[in-house]
Amino acid sequence: MDNIIKSFTLKPSLSEDLWINNTSEDFDEIKLHGEIRDKLISTTKDFIDSIGLDTLVVEDVIIVGSTANYNWSKYSDIDLHVLIDKDRVSDNELLADEFFTAKKELYNIKHDIKVKGFDVELYPQDVKESVDSDGIYSVLYNKWLKTPTKKSGPESIDKKSIIKKVNDFHKKLDNIKKEVDPEAKILMIDKLKAKIRVYRKSGLTNSGEYGTENLVFKYLRRSGYLEELRDLGLETKDQSLSLENEIY
Repeated sequence: MDNIIKSFTLKPSLSEDLWINNTSEDFDEIKLHGEIRDKLISTTKDFIDSIGLDTLVVEDVIIVGSTANYNWSKYSDIDLHVLIDKDRVSDNELLADEFFTAKKELYNIKHDIKVKGFDVELYPQDVKESVDSDGIYSVLYNKWLKTPTKKSGPESIDKKSIIKKVNDFHKKLDNIKKEVDPEAKILMIDKLKAKIRVYRKSGLTNSGEYGTENLVFKYLRRSGYLEELRDLGLETKDQSLSLENEIY
């Protein structure tokens, strides 16, 4: 547990594996390595193709989160947000969100893409949405939209609160595992996923990237908790749709 919490501390420079001139103070000099940028653009194209909408227009592709900041670590993902206008797909906002969320989850489940050891996670984001990230880099236009600062991190991290909330979420998962009814278990999993999303979103809004809520979310992701929750959902769904053979 301590190793993951220690990974939240700020580094003196950006990741040299991802960024040219990573130690520079001039962000006009700090760019993505060319081969990395090419791979991320190719990944984006593949993701867009998987959605299956010929009319979909990509406004930008951005990196947000820790790999565009000084709090990166070996646990970090490359959070690749694909900016699209969801209104062009449907005037039903809820329907559009559900559609793109399903496409995103399916793509990330089916693919295990790594760049320099970092997992690449795809997110379709509406152009009207704001992003709570201290660093934002445009892969498409190869420039910083928002530069991170070493002064943006906290003087100290509330370790006790993080550990307490993480343990809370583990207890919820343990309770779900004890449920024997597949339909009830699926409902519990969906509610827990929704709770985690709301918890993180409200935390980012109120406390920013270094707030306890977002660090708890990062801990859950880095420790494999979210992957375990996802896999349990898939396994339970398969179980609910299966019918055992009966021997007479």
